[in-house]
Amino acid sequence: MAEVELGIKSSSFNFNYGYLSGEAKHIDHLHALMHLYASLTEAERYSCNFTIYHRPPKFTQRESGRAIIFSIAALLVAFLYPASFWTLTYAQSLQYKLLEEEYRNVHIMKVTREATINSKEAEKKRVAALVEHEKQEYIDKKNTLIKIHEVKVNYPMKADLLQILTKDFNAYDVNLETAFYSEVEKSEKSEASKDFKFGLVSASDKKMTDLIKYLTKTYGGKFHFSINEISFNSEEKLYFGELKVSLL
Repeated sequence: MAEVELGIKSSSFNFNYGYLSGEAKHIDHLHALMHLYASLTEAERYSCNFTIYHRPPKFTQRESGRAIIFSIAALLVAFLYPASFWTLTYAQSLQYKLLEEEYRNVHIMKVTREATINSKEAEKKRVAALVEHEKQEYIDKKNTLIKIHEVKVNYPMKADLLQILTKDFNAYDVNLETAFYSEVEKSEKSEASKDFKFGLVSASDKKMTDLIKYLTKTYGGKFHFSINEISFNSEEKLYFGELKVSLL
């Protein structure tokens, strides 16, 4: 065929490969070449293909393979959405049940604590009213005791003081014209100031000053004595002064 069609001198395609065919009279050249290719190592083989049967392409390179891969991918994608939705729905329902159970427990605790708080508030109001009542009673009793103390202690003390000072006035020839007593509240922490004011009359201002010096020297640790001025009445020929005595 090569000589007739192409004009190329050629010989018969008949090689002796050294195969023992046994009873077979003829071994096809294609079978002999395939046997030789199979017997070679990987390094000795070459990519020439003398057969009309071409090796099929890889699965991913075939049209059918690509169609199958795309179909599987589409099925996976299509199944992924409902599967994820179902998973999230199940997780949400489970979380809802857990939260609902927790809410019931918390609600029961809340109701119990509210009832306890209301009970404590009512008890607190009752105790506060009782304390206020006891406090008022304490104040009333305290005021009563203060009045009793004033009557039993302060009044005799005032009388004793007047008696002592009257003797001293008479000793220095100073007459007592008026006598006043007052108490002024200073603050909650300090006691009230207790003051006596005596209107003094004398025929000599020296006797009046000597009296004040004597009182200050004698009773300086118990009382504070002060006099602002000593005035003279020319018509009556007398000296007048207001002596202030503060209890220390």
